[in-house]
Amino acid sequence: LKDNFFIERKLYPNVDFYSGILYRMIGIPTNMFTVMFAIGRLPGMIAQWKEMHDSLPLKIGRPRQIYTGSNLRSYIQMDERP
Repeated sequence: LKDNFFIERKLYPNVDFYSGILYRMIGIPTNMFTVMFAIGRLPGMIAQWKEMHDSLPLKIGRPRQIYTGSNLRSYIQMDERP
């Protein structure tokens, strides 16, 4: 975490960083990490869905968003990015 990549972007480890270390220690394959991270969040997601579903009237779970930024933006090629 002392790498310039993290320092320049002010990135700090979250719970997934530490749980990933534990998953690796107990032998879970790295291609299953994403699944394991999601499984830990499922009870909260299901509870939130149930609360939304049980409250009347039903609300839109994901309201529509309208982009208000500029229509034309410059594109920087991948090899030219910092």
